[in-house]
Amino acid sequence: MNQFVISSWDFSADVASPVESHDKLRSGCWYHCQRDDERLKDWLTEQSIPTAMIDSLLADDTRPRFEQFAEDCFLIILRGINLNHNADPDDMLSLRILWFKGALISTRKIPSRAVNNLIKRLESGQGPSNLSSLLLEMVNGVNTIIAEFLTPVEEQIDHLETAENVDLSTINLLHSRLLRLRRYLKPQRYVFEDLIAADVTPLTSNHNHFKNSLDTVIRLNESIEFYLEQISVFLNSVSQQQAERMNRNTYLFSVVAGLFLPAGFFTGLLGVNIGGIPGVDNPWAFTLFCLGLLGIVAIEVIVLKKLKFI
Repeated sequence: MNQFVISSWDFSADVASPVESHDKLRSGCWYHCQRDDERLKDWLTEQSIPTAMIDSLLADDTRPRFEQFAEDCFLIILRGINLNHNADPDDMLSLRILWFKGALISTRKIPSRAVNNLIKRLESGQGPSNLSSLLLEMVNGVNTIIAEFLTPVEEQIDHLETAENVDLSTINLLHSRLLRLRRYLKPQRYVFEDLIAADVTPLTSNHNHFKNSLDTVIRLNESIEFYLEQISVFLNSVSQQQAERMNRNTYLFSVVAGLFLPAGFFTGLLGVNIGGIPGVDNPWAFTLFCLGLLGIVAIEVIVLKKLKFI
């Protein structure tokens, strides 16, 4: 047994059974492998798989895509939510699937819950009975986990409309996370469109089911777009409210400064401490001066109201 093969199942008899030997790639079998194991590339080469296919299957950084090499040979690269411990869900994992002459080879670097759930079902005697259905359940599992991840996001966004105190840092983090999700999920739609358009013979029996998978991917992308628009509207509303509050406060301070501008002028004028200042010897001069300033302020208020500044 090769340690880089995480799990392997034989569907040639229309029922899943573990593969005993991995020395020879067998038609009707599924091999789920650890992509970063150095021995995997040598094993794939020994199976007479072309180098271009091996490089695509083991590449470190690739976007979701479908690529057909022959009638019975194609490659599917998908992105899924990373639900592993201490991992960010938007740090998406990659699932590579190669159909080669009747055999199915999938590789992973980070464990995928969708694939792990599928393996558990097979171990319990449940799950698909052929490779076409296996591939369908694998991609549907990826879509289901993405949908489950987006469900609380929808609830959180709906809460924005009624919440009084909202943590903007949390909303900004959610907005950034959805943007990263959209980056990989948007091209995932084209994977299924190309797969359906190719109409490969091994998947003919599940052709309509893959169309349903495409509909699910389209719905997920539309949901993400809608959530991003809602968050943008909310953030724009918050920014507008903050701008209006700042403008209102700035306007208020400007009015107050304008009201006290004459008072500042006269007090500065009378504070030069030079000869000739009127009222120096009059005990009522200060009182009269204050009353005069109050009169000037009152006149200013009347004038500003008539001009509709306040």
